[in-house]
Amino acid sequence: MKRIKDRDKNSGRKTRIVLSELKTAKSRRTLVLTPEIMSKLRVLHADQAKARLALGEAWQDHGLIFPSEVGTPTDPDNFSHTFSKLTQRAGLGHWHPHELRHSGASLMLAQGTPLHVVSEILGHAGIAITKDTYGHLIVDDKRAAAEAMSGALFGG
Repeated sequence: MKRIKDRDKNSGRKTRIVLSELKTAKSRRTLVLTPEIMSKLRVLHADQAKARLALGEAWQDHGLIFPSEVGTPTDPDNFSHTFSKLTQRAGLGHWHPHELRHSGASLMLAQGTPLHVVSEILGHAGIAITKDTYGHLIVDDKRAAAEAMSGALFGG
């Protein structure tokens, strides 16, 4: 999805959102979803089916998981604004949606997920990008390696 300069006839804006190909070939990847997430997605899908029926021909089906109220792509600017309001209301301060990506990566690393797996999930071109961005979070791994080496060399 991207914003292009072209007057949107519906909203009058000077730009409009269009669905487009992904940025890179590596952007298309398989996501592993837990049963809990699948359950939530099924509920969402059922709710969308109700909305689609209620709107009839006004619904514009684009096959999206998180569409607008009428099935069109969600405007990223509107989403960012709403997301920031929610995080401020929750007492977290101003957050941008991209911070969820950083939080996810940080949580995976804190749980001991190997760096190369986090890199693949994030779709980074190489593990070096992930290490440069999140390497400061894997101090415990370095400590564990030092302790293992010390144990091997000096016993204990």
